[in-house]
Amino acid sequence: MSKPTPRAPQAPGDDTYRVVMELRSALAGHGITLPSLGRDFGTPALVILGNCNAATARALTAALRRDPESSPA
Repeated sequence: MSKPTPRAPQAPGDDTYRVVMELRSALAGHGITLPSLGRDFGTPALVILGNCNAATARALTAALRRDPESSPA
């Protein structure tokens, strides 16, 4: 049985929604997509990072290892 897909963020006034959208945008700036990135609707709301393949994990690792001083905050 497959796991359910996280619900897409749907509450624009919600801080967790903003965090998910900002993270999605920041990852995209590095050419990284986390297909299961989403917002959990529990209390407190959590950001779902989910699963990714090895290539995406390597790209994420490389992006995080870059000099933080050279990246915009």
